[in-house]
Amino acid sequence: MASRIDELDNQIGVITNIQFYSLCDGPGIRTTVFLKGCNIKCQWCHNPEGNRRYPEVFPFLPNCISCGACSNVCAAGALTLADDGKPRIDKGRCTSCLRCVNVCEHGGLVVIGKYTTVGEVMAEVEKDKPFYKNSGGGMTVSGGEPLGQPDFTLALMQAAHERRINTVLDTCGYGEWESLEKLIDHVDLFLWDIKHMDPIAHKDWAGVSNELILDNAKKVAERGGKIRIRVPIIIGRNDSEENLRATAEFAESLGESVLGVDLLPFHPYAGSKYVMFGLEYPFPIGEGYNEDRLLEMMDIFVPHVDEVTIGG
Repeated sequence: MASRIDELDNQIGVITNIQFYSLCDGPGIRTTVFLKGCNIKCQWCHNPEGNRRYPEVFPFLPNCISCGACSNVCAAGALTLADDGKPRIDKGRCTSCLRCVNVCEHGGLVVIGKYTTVGEVMAEVEKDKPFYKNSGGGMTVSGGEPLGQPDFTLALMQAAHERRINTVLDTCGYGEWESLEKLIDHVDLFLWDIKHMDPIAHKDWAGVSNELILDNAKKVAERGGKIRIRVPIIIGRNDSEENLRATAEFAESLGESVLGVDLLPFHPYAGSKYVMFGLEYPFPIGEGYNEDRLLEMMDIFVPHVDEVTIGG
């Protein structure tokens, strides 16, 4: 008869990357597993390669020599050359046959995402296990959005606990409550993104209303789940005093479940990844916040929660 660990280890999901020795995805030294696929569409997303829940081909323009070999072998007509001679991919037509990748000798096309099992992931996670004990670290599951693969995420968390590894779930909270409810007992800490407190603005910038996200956060808190609220601070989108104050008050309303708030300022070079992939980016590249402005934002949260950090 298969053991409990064997049953968990055989479950299959899609990941983009495993990052070792991470210091910013929860307490201590952590191994962060990035799942592919996201339930919402933030205009400022720093990881556009993680949006779709399947392996896919991306141009990697710095390596492209504009030879045209890739477009010549694309039977689906999904890959064309732009005016600059660089490849552009129509995701709606691409069949992921990988002919273009195989014919490219210069790394101008890359496959992002791979199918893997829980067991294969945990074998990598356990390589960092010696660092976890003294630092209070463990495994963090991020994305994309882990709730886009709820069964795989649950199996990862259960498998980690079977191995006595601390678990953190980095989530936007947009998913079915039934999935979150199953996770609560297997997640030691939730890193919970609050992107905007106004449901209409949230839908404008992230593609969905925030009502489910806030409701799920309340339910997790009521069930005793431990939460750190994470607020991505986006220039001209959610950085008004009114919205930040509403976010601080919401965090306080969740009571002792909220251990703190992490303010995550817009990364001034986030758009560089879009440039490499030949994608359009709707924000200025290189524009960020000065320290004084960030300290003013911190002051809004200090009266409402026990701890506030910049950058997590």
